Amino acid sequence: MKGGLFRQYTLASFLGSIPGCLGSFMNVSLYIRGMISFGALAGGMIATLEHYLHYHIWDHIIKKHLFRIFLWSFGALLFVQWGMAYWNLETFVHQHILWVLLISAVMWVLPESGQHLVFVMMYAQGLIPFSVLFTSSFVQDGHGMLPMLSYSLKDTALIKILNLFFGVVTGYIIYMFGF
Repeated sequence: MKGGLFRQYTLASFLGSIPGCLGSFMNVSLYIRGMISFGALAGGMIATLEHYLHYHIWDHIIKKHLFRIFLWSFGALLFVQWGMAYWNLETFVHQHILWVLLISAVMWVLPESGQHLVFVMMYAQGLIPFSVLFTSSFVQDGHGMLPMLSYSLKDTALIKILNLFFGVVTGYIIYMFGF
């Protein structure tokens, strides 16, 4: 590392290309200690991109989640179309908008973000106001809380309850302002 910037860039890029986060953590540690330059750190972080694209985008998102995303999207579109054609969803929403706002908030119970697509589709078709979409978005954390759930049920519940409370209150305030 003391042999010049070329060695720093090469080492940092090599460390960044190691699968997982270890190489990135090492690069940050070396930078904090003044052992590599900012440019070497940036090069190392750029090198983490092959890894990121291949393992996270391709292997994780495309291979594992794309079909589920398709099913949720298709289901949301089907639900909204079916609701408008056979259930008079538009009238129900306009007559019970505060219940719809609460329903959008209570969907947080499911550790998945697919149900949020129903509200996105309803908003896109002009069936619900922004306040309902905001509430749904605010309380929805998808499966991002699953690791926390394995760590602490109590902390997970507290976070979920806080998100629910603030999401409903903020959504209601936005609704009162006409959105």
